[in-house]
Formats: sequence, structure tokens, C-alpha cells
Amino acid sequence: MTDSRVPLAIAATILATLTGCASSGGTEVAATPSADPANQQRQTQTQLATCMKGKGFTYHPMVSMPEPPDAIKQEMSGDYAGMKKYRSKYGFGFAASFVYPNDGVGRMALRMGDGDGGDDPNGKVIAGLSKPQREAYFDAMSACHLEMINKATGKKHKSMQEAGKAQSEMMEQIISREIDGDPKLVELAGAFADCLKGNGYRVTAQRPSDIARSTENSFMTEFGKLAREQTPTADEARPLLQREIKAALDDLECGKDFYAAYRPKLNEVYERAQLLPGMGMAVTVKG
Repeated sequence: MTDSRVPLAIAATILATLTGCASSGGTEVAATPSADPANQQRQTQTQLATCMKGKGFTYHPMVSMPEPPDAIKQEMSGDYAGMKKYRSKYGFGFAASFVYPNDGVGRMALRMGDGDGGDDPNGKVIAGLSKPQREAYFDAMSACHLEMINKATGKKHKSMQEAGKAQSEMMEQIISREIDGDPKLVELAGAFADCLKGNGYRVTAQRPSDIARSTENSFMTEFGKLAREQTPTADEARPLLQREIKAALDDLECGKDFYAAYRPKLNEVYERAQLLPGMGMAVTVKG
């Protein structure tokens, strides 16, 4: 298996906000007045538990999504002081996954079953399974998610990879319209890009959704290469973290006006997108 399974209780929140990726099964972000995210969450989780039971596994419905750690809230708020506090310790959050593995705020979530699962009862269930049983559990989970997504969207995706790709493409369309089409954000992104270039950073695209990740991209690539070759120790990852912190703070100084407008709007777009058919069901991601 090549999937990295993040804890179900925090996957949607952390992955969507930190990677800028989310899934969507519709074409519009606007929610209907009667939409109830909490009720939708309950229904989805009940369906998942029923499906898993039918496949011979126990799954405890998560009736509410836990709040992300305060450090992540600070980074995603767009508030200068909060972002500076996060970045001064964690940089962009890549190498920090290895330097501060127990803080739970890095960009690489723990694989389910590798730890005690925290407060997620499903993590504890998985931790008690043998390796072959875990693989079967995750296969069943993927199959259930695929069935649910296809039912919610009316599609006939043949795999979670196919469903995830379709959802990502739809979300890209929404971001293009809602974020990259915002005149104020476009103006602020231009000033952000000019500042980064003036400080010696390479900028290849300055659309709002691109400039928000411009400085971190090289660290993401380096982090990915490091993680694939071996699991680094905290000492081995610390030099990367120090460079990351400097770049993250430079990025923040150039983009503080941009982030103050961009992050709240992006968060709002994702919150409304959660109400789209199939959204939030795909919590198994390629790693």
C-alpha cells in the first residue's frame, strides 16, 4: 500500500488548510440556507460506520470534528502576530514534523496505527490490528468512501484516486473563481511578489493561490526527498528547519497585507465547500 493515512478526526482540517487541497463534488460553493454542516457530518459518519460494519470492521462515527491545534489556527488566521509566532518555531511546518513530532502541527501527519490514535477511538481500534488486518481495514475504508462519494455525486468513479482527482480539479475551479478572480487579492499578490523578488526569492507565478505557496515550494520538495530517502532524526532535520524559519519569516514580512485578506477568505471558501456533495469524504490521501 502506498497511501499515507492521516487520523480521520483531523485529516480534513489539517490537510485542507495546510496543503491548500480539498475535495469537491459540485460546481458552486454557495450553500443553501437549510444546509447544516453538523447534521451532514453526522449522516456521513453514520453511513461510513454502517458500510464498515458490512465489511466486517468496527468504525466509531466521529460526530464532530475536533478543533485544530492553536498553533495551526494562528498560522491559518492571516493574523500577523499569530503567523509570526507559528513560523518562528515551525517555519512552514515541513522539517518541524521531525524536529517536533509530538506537537502535532507539522505538515506530515502521523500514519494511523503508528501511534495511540490520540482521542480518536478509531485510532485505538487500528492500533490493535495486525499489519494484514490494518491493510484490509484501510482497503475497506477506501471502498466505503468511494461508494459514498459516488452516491453523493451521482458519479461512477472506479477508484479513490480517480474520485480524488475529480474533486481536486473541481476545487481548483472554485479557487480560480473565488480567490484568483478577486481583484483585491490580485493587487495584493502583485505587491507580495515584488517584495519577494526584491529579497532574492524566485517567483514563478503570482496568482493569489500561487504566491501563497511560492516561498515554501522548494522546502516542500526538499522535505519530500528527505522523507522518501529515510526517516530523519530531529538533529538531521534541524538545519532544514532553520532555513525554513528564515524563509517563512521573510515570506510573512512581504506578505502580511496579502495574508490578512487571503487567509480569511480562503478559510471561508473551504467552509462553504464542505457543504458540497461528496466533500470531506475522501480522507485517505497519497503520501
